[in-house]
Amino acid sequence: VPPGTLLLPLEAALVVLGFFVAWFGFGIVAHVADAALRSIASSSAWFIGHGWTVAAVVLVGAGLFQFSALKYRCLEQCHTPFSFVAARWHGRAPSHEALRIGFDHGVFCVGCCWALMLLMFVVGMGNLGWMLLLAAVMAAEKNLPWGRRLRTPLGIALVIWGCTLVLANT
Repeated sequence: VPPGTLLLPLEAALVVLGFFVAWFGFGIVAHVADAALRSIASSSAWFIGHGWTVAAVVLVGAGLFQFSALKYRCLEQCHTPFSFVAARWHGRAPSHEALRIGFDHGVFCVGCCWALMLLMFVVGMGNLGWMLLLAAVMAAEKNLPWGRRLRTPLGIALVIWGCTLVLANT
């Protein structure tokens, strides 16, 4: 935001709305994919006996994503929301810009967290303990100076967990 320029309440609300739309869209895609997978699994004899494979794939995938450049490119953009807004605000079409900035920032934040969010399908959507733990990990990665140091142990732990699940079921 240029010096002396403030976001008006409407534009601030549109930034928040854009951010919400990005996350809401991710939530819809994740739940539709989950419903489709459950539908396929319920009619497949193989899936009925090997449903654990989905959990193993999600765990290993989330673990490997911890090491990807994409995760940390997205995390860098998500880490500094005020800088993100300031770098993109031109003030030419305030309402449109505000909505777009919020959406774009939301997409970056989804980009750094989507794999960890999918873990909720593995550990249980209604499990408050796991929800709080995963939220704390994502918040630490994003906000704490040492948050990036979680990358390696978390990635390794998730890959080991997924591989352990495969070994336990084969």
